[in-house]
Amino acid sequence: MSRLSTLALALSLAAGSWVGLGKPDAAQAHTMAKALVARAGMAAIPLPGGLAPPVEPPAPGVDPSLLPDPTPWPRLNPAVSTRRAWLLAEGPHHAAGDGRRLVTFTFDDGPFPETTPVFLKVLARHEVKAAFFWIGHYLEGEADRAVKTREIARQVVAAGHLVGNHTHDHMRLTILPRADVLEQIDRSGLAIENAIGKRPMLFRPPFGQLDAWTSERLQERGVELVLWSVEAGDMKSDDGQQIFDSLREQLEYAGGGIVLLHDVRWASADALEKLLSWLDHHRWDPARPDVTGYQVTDLVQYLRATAASPQPFDDRGELEQARSAAWRKQHPSRAAPPAVLATTRAEVD
Repeated sequence: MSRLSTLALALSLAAGSWVGLGKPDAAQAHTMAKALVARAGMAAIPLPGGLAPPVEPPAPGVDPSLLPDPTPWPRLNPAVSTRRAWLLAEGPHHAAGDGRRLVTFTFDDGPFPETTPVFLKVLARHEVKAAFFWIGHYLEGEADRAVKTREIARQVVAAGHLVGNHTHDHMRLTILPRADVLEQIDRSGLAIENAIGKRPMLFRPPFGQLDAWTSERLQERGVELVLWSVEAGDMKSDDGQQIFDSLREQLEYAGGGIVLLHDVRWASADALEKLLSWLDHHRWDPARPDVTGYQVTDLVQYLRATAASPQPFDDRGELEQARSAAWRKQHPSRAAPPAVLATTRAEVD
């Protein structure tokens, strides 16, 4: 490496643009830059205009905020186990005196040119970032609708939302031949990549169901399995108020969670607006951290909080038993809200 190229490398590091050789913190980056400058004999390199070259990088070194994020995604389920994914979806354990309840939003079965823009407007109005899980075949082809759908997909990404793979045709993967399973996963991933310029890392199987063989194939592909903990059967309801009421009751009962809605239904958009407004009025106050309140966050922060305070249970079933017992103790005269639909409670590995 020439001294000039070494100098350029060191200065790029000092400017916070270092990529590709790990993710050093600010102190490490500063030390590395000084060593590279010294090795290059920086004082002997002439600069234009007769300027004297600096002897070492500026004292402050690298601004940590400019470095790549050292933990871009919490890898909490490397085996792509549905059993673990259901538990992770429940979010962090709430220690005594911790009133913060995290909520994050996910949307399945889009994008739809008619309805997805409405969801984007509602989310933007409440300054919420969500995750969208798409069906690949909506993004393929040159028909007017497909072209418009790809345009909407790019709007979702431009708004800062996450995107995930929900298979090519929304087929139940556990009943398909293995070759068809792989086509459902890979063809959808390619369609999404062609639409937005990057392959989705997130994956959500239709109906939340996987078998062990498919989990292994997803593990080979390095994807993150994302399930959910709160949903109200909005694909079967046209009543936004009823959907909202069900979601609110479940969030109160569970103490937050990953909400599942579908951005292909007008009633779901109505319920989303109602729920976000309710959450705004019941926001967690850090000045009174022991008082129960809600904080809406993106999926990454939700899982980071879960990693920092994991549930002390082996699976979702154990958690549900403990939660139900606690509810009955605190509310002896009230029945617990209905559990999430049975199909979402199945823990299939």
